[in-house]
Parts: sequence; C-alpha cells; structure tokens
Amino acid sequence: MVETIKTSTYIQDLVNTEPQLIRDEVKGYFGVPDLVVVGIENGKPIAIAFEAKLSNWRRAHFQAFRYKAFVNKSYVIMDDDFVNPALLQKDRFEKSNVGLLSIDHSGDVHCHYDPYFETPYSPRLGAKFNDQITNTI
Repeated sequence: MVETIKTSTYIQDLVNTEPQLIRDEVKGYFGVPDLVVVGIENGKPIAIAFEAKLSNWRRAHFQAFRYKAFVNKSYVIMDDDFVNPALLQKDRFEKSNVGLLSIDHSGDVHCHYDPYFETPYSPRLGAKFNDQITNTI
C-alpha cells in the first residue's frame, strides 16, 4: 500500500512545492510514520506524515496523532474496503485534527477529512526533524 501511496498525485500535491522529498519509515522521533512528504515553502519546511493501515483505524489514529509532535499535518490512510468504521468516528479525526484518507483498488485516493496546517506540538522534535530534513532536501 505504501508504494501506491508514494506514487499518488494526490499525496504529492499536498505539498505542492519544489524541491519535494518523500521518505518512508522516518525513524528517531515520536513513532515511525509509514511515509513523510516534505517540501519547502517560504524558506520553511512543510512536513506531512502518513500512517497506513489496512483496517485498524484506532491504532492508526493513535499513531498519526503522535506524529503531530514533529510534522505540520498527519493523516491516516486506509484501504477503501475497510474505511467505513473510521468514517463512523469521523468526529474523532476532526477533534484531533488528524486527516483521514482511503485508497481504492485502482490507486485513487479519497479524502474524508483534510486537517488544517499547524505547528508541531513539540518544538524540540519539530526543530530536530526540520534540521534533519532541511539538510536532506
């Protein structure tokens, strides 16, 4: 699923800047996101994390919320066949400002909740992540 997500134009357009970096399983922070997309906007890094799960939306939501310690947006992305239980709890995604996406068999991404941009809730981890990523781009 992660390889399909990496090639999705929807995901790439979330950070619509050049240069752009797409990394999977970024370690060393508050959890290990399946995918991180980073771009530079007005000289500052913009980072979005993704947690992909086939069906366990609760675990994915918990993990995606943790990533907000060091990224600006965080999403759960699920198989479209299993997203309905998460949609019944959409208010949890809205209250925690964690996005909800699903991907169908043809590779199309469907947005069910798009979170707003916010500063990472851990200034220390956010700065550490930004320093590491800025040196990579």
